[in-house]
Amino acid sequence: MHLMGTKRHSVDSKLRLKLPAEFRREFDDQVCLLPMGESLYGFTPAEHASFVEERFGSNFNPRNRAQEDLRRLLNASTVEVDIDSAGRISLGKVPEEARTWIEPNKPVVVVGNERRFEIWNEESWKRLEQETQAKLQSLLYDA
Repeated sequence: MHLMGTKRHSVDSKLRLKLPAEFRREFDDQVCLLPMGESLYGFTPAEHASFVEERFGSNFNPRNRAQEDLRRLLNASTVEVDIDSAGRISLGKVPEEARTWIEPNKPVVVVGNERRFEIWNEESWKRLEQETQAKLQSLLYDA
């Protein structure tokens, strides 16, 4: 899976978001949503498991309380939602305190980021995009 691109969509009055068609094709019928500050990360269930595994890797020690607590919180914060027949996901299933920036009938930005998509508040995305543009140029080209 290699998701890419930026799409602007609106969240409907029931806090549902229609996934871009090219993203939807990569998912069966469920999406794992993980709140990450001012965004939500969307994974297939298998990609979510890989994401967690990559963060903790082979050095994960289940007897290390700090590591176990972090992994537990990461998994506990994730919500699995169905993709309905119209290609929508219900953002209302994400705990309210983790989605305060999502408003009915307001635009969001859906960004492809390799093995996941990200849902951003439009203003937060614009700010991040502007802050990162110069860093991207220096990464791509020698100054």
